[in-house]
Amino acid sequence: MNIHENNNRITIPDSPYYLPRPRLYELLDRHRRVKMMTVVAEPGYGKTALLSSYMLDRGLPVVWYQLHDSDSSAGIFISHLLAALGKQLKQRPDCLRLPKFIHPGVEELLHTLSNWPEELYIILDHAHVIQGAEDILDLLERLLNETPPGIRFVLVGQLLPSLPYASYKLRRNYFNISKSELAFTKEEIAAFFHDLPAAPLADHEIEYILYTTEGWPASLELIRDAVEGKSMEERGRILPKFADIPHLYDYMDREVLELQTPAFRSFLLKTSIMRELDLSVIRQYLDPADEEVPALLIKRFTFTVNASEQTFRYHKLFRSFLLKQYRQETSRSVINQDHLKLSGIYEGNHQFFPAFAHSILGRDFVNAGRLMRVLQVRYQPQEFIVLLQSWLEEFFDHHYIESSIFLYRCIPLYILHNLIELLEQNLTSLENRQQQMGAALIRQQLAGIYKLTGDLGRAKALSEAALRTFERVQDQPMMMLSLNFQADLLLNLGQTAEAKACAQRCLFLAESEGDLHFLPYALSGIADTLIEDGAPEAVEYLEKALECSQGNDDALLFFLYCSRCKLYNLLQDVPLAIEWAQRTVQLAEDFGFDRDIGLSHIYLARAYVSAGRLLEAGPCLDIAYQVLHPFKFLFAHVVSAQYALLLRQQDTEAAGLKWQELSGVCEKNGYPFIVSRYQQEQQAKAAIVIEEEAAPLLQIGVLGPLTISFNNQPVVVRRKASLRLLLFLIVNHKARTPQDMIIEELFKDQLLGPAQNQLYVALSVLRSTLEPGGNPGRNSRYIKNVDGLYSLNTGLVDLDLAAFLEVSRETSDIQELIRAEQLYKGDLLEEYRYEAFIETERERLRIKYLHILSTLAEHFAGQGDHYRSMEYYEKLCTKDPFNHKNVQAYIYMLKSFDLHAYAQSVAERMNRISQEWSE
Repeated sequence: MNIHENNNRITIPDSPYYLPRPRLYELLDRHRRVKMMTVVAEPGYGKTALLSSYMLDRGLPVVWYQLHDSDSSAGIFISHLLAALGKQLKQRPDCLRLPKFIHPGVEELLHTLSNWPEELYIILDHAHVIQGAEDILDLLERLLNETPPGIRFVLVGQLLPSLPYASYKLRRNYFNISKSELAFTKEEIAAFFHDLPAAPLADHEIEYILYTTEGWPASLELIRDAVEGKSMEERGRILPKFADIPHLYDYMDREVLELQTPAFRSFLLKTSIMRELDLSVIRQYLDPADEEVPALLIKRFTFTVNASEQTFRYHKLFRSFLLKQYRQETSRSVINQDHLKLSGIYEGNHQFFPAFAHSILGRDFVNAGRLMRVLQVRYQPQEFIVLLQSWLEEFFDHHYIESSIFLYRCIPLYILHNLIELLEQNLTSLENRQQQMGAALIRQQLAGIYKLTGDLGRAKALSEAALRTFERVQDQPMMMLSLNFQADLLLNLGQTAEAKACAQRCLFLAESEGDLHFLPYALSGIADTLIEDGAPEAVEYLEKALECSQGNDDALLFFLYCSRCKLYNLLQDVPLAIEWAQRTVQLAEDFGFDRDIGLSHIYLARAYVSAGRLLEAGPCLDIAYQVLHPFKFLFAHVVSAQYALLLRQQDTEAAGLKWQELSGVCEKNGYPFIVSRYQQEQQAKAAIVIEEEAAPLLQIGVLGPLTISFNNQPVVVRRKASLRLLLFLIVNHKARTPQDMIIEELFKDQLLGPAQNQLYVALSVLRSTLEPGGNPGRNSRYIKNVDGLYSLNTGLVDLDLAAFLEVSRETSDIQELIRAEQLYKGDLLEEYRYEAFIETERERLRIKYLHILSTLAEHFAGQGDHYRSMEYYEKLCTKDPFNHKNVQAYIYMLKSFDLHAYAQSVAERMNRISQEWSE
């Protein structure tokens, strides 16, 4: 029996699961008559699958020989190749037969091929294993030169063995297929996933897979296994975390990394921190003894960025895998040193952008600040935008997440303003393509910029939206970053309780995830909220944060020093407050960033004021005033600090002028909470400030029965049209309403002329009723008419509806929800049941109230306070007796606290109420 008879190595692979690839089939069709074809790519690019499926689909005569490391001699090579030819001849009885005894020499092989009766494709799979086998390469070259034109050779492998490709190229008798052709296109990915049993992949999911995998076929197979049968929501949690897809990184480890020599393996890992692989930089970075290593790098695992400059980059997924391996095997301090070595190399080559980036990634923030000052001198703003576009993904990488906190502090504000438009465009594009994770990252980046520019409301909205996405996909590192950011932002907004909740969640995640790198930031966030609460325990968290940071994070030290200044001022330890403020100023000057310099001088000035050293405080604030002018929010704090200093100096006139400046800055930029902090002190010090004449208090209650009082005296609106007008303005109190709309709603059955007269009469009566003893007319404090738009001046009216909506806005603060519940005395204008313009708003408020009751009931149940939980469940079920879900939740809560008898009575009572209503 022939020893090769059942040898799979000389059998064309066949699988029913190959996906036909018409694009590549057509490419092969156009070049199938060349003498030599090569298909070269790393493992997993579907080289074998493509050629075997193509040959079978086209019915072409083919001899398949899968080479092996053991094929080390020409004799073995010839033996297998002749056996493969013999299998092909057995399928063609009319063809020439081999001699009875096969001679292992090359002449026999040449004789067989020279007499072959038709075209034949000889496919040598795994051809890279014969690199270095000179006798086999010599034989191949002779076969290429001496066989007839109909004999065609196809070499398949990870590298090209040394053969005279150039001569065949010149004769147009050579064709190569590389990984760029083998990679799946968007259309091919859609076809590959089109028959998923669950919801089909959406277009944005296909785009995301293409972007991340770059069409690498092996990864698509593993992704398909991971998402098969999953809903779109489940896939939304899986796809952003390719590292967690089963077997994906295992495949790279087994099929790629484990096969490398120790030297090349180390080379791959250490270069994974480089965004682009510049061979001149690599030689300085690693001093590779083996000069072939860069050559191997050119051919494997990379895509060309600039061929003329010998610059390449790793495949995205492969680089992600290498980084993960490198971080697992290497300490953070060693990786930081590698980044800093690269930073020095790039700076020496006058490549300042990558030098700056690697300095940040290596956590040498002082040096990064120095490099940023160099960049400011050398380059235009648009070039900074190119830098950020190139490196933002690196800075927001989970393992470099602290770097993203520092990044925007060191970039000049005028550059950040230019960057906003670009990021907003990117955000719109990602949202349109439903790339939610990418959009969330952009939102968090924009939130950081808006916070620095002083648009705190926009920053808060963007960060909250980003956090919702991070929570949905359970991206813990980005959740920590977002929560830490929001805690600081909410403190600036004066929302201490909400800030503390965010800081606590951040700390819990950092501790539960064991993220030692982010833990000091989380501890610092908690400390800041405790300082704002006046809790001296903050010092423990600050000490722990310093201990965890191990003194190697100057960017964090700046925040910790600022916190110590605030803390010692709080504790009235003035000498320590001044000492730490001076350290903060020194560190800020080392960085050289205007924002840090200005902020540190504010803290030093406040410390001097606490010590009574008022003459020293003034120059500090002058410096802050000068450098912080572009930073709207911090500038408002500078002005407020100057105002406080003038009060202490009893300079009444100057304080009055500074108060007007502060009021103007805060009004212009939307910071009323800053003004309110100083208003009481301003009045106590009798600074000269011209205030608007106080208006008499008008109180209106509409949640429940309508009540109106003026200076605590009841008011009755007797004219029906005037009353309806008031009710309409109350329901629409957030808007300014055109006259035509009021007429359409209140006087719809009348002609326009009479309707206008009715409106003017109703308006006149209403104004005089609400302001008895005067004739306010168009100068009414409470009913405004500006350019034909009517509104209720809620700033001068104590309106329970406005208060309810303010405290019941989307919030998780329990005290705010309790206050909102107390304000709700009944349904909106409950005695006016049949006014159409009231009904919609009434129902909206009722639903909001029910939600508040449900939230409070669930909260106190979760706290173990079943008495308060019962209070709110009783109100909830009484208000909405037909909602069986609420009733069941109430009963379940009672049973969970072993109140079974009461649970039974509740069930019976609710059932009885339901029956009575149905009757």
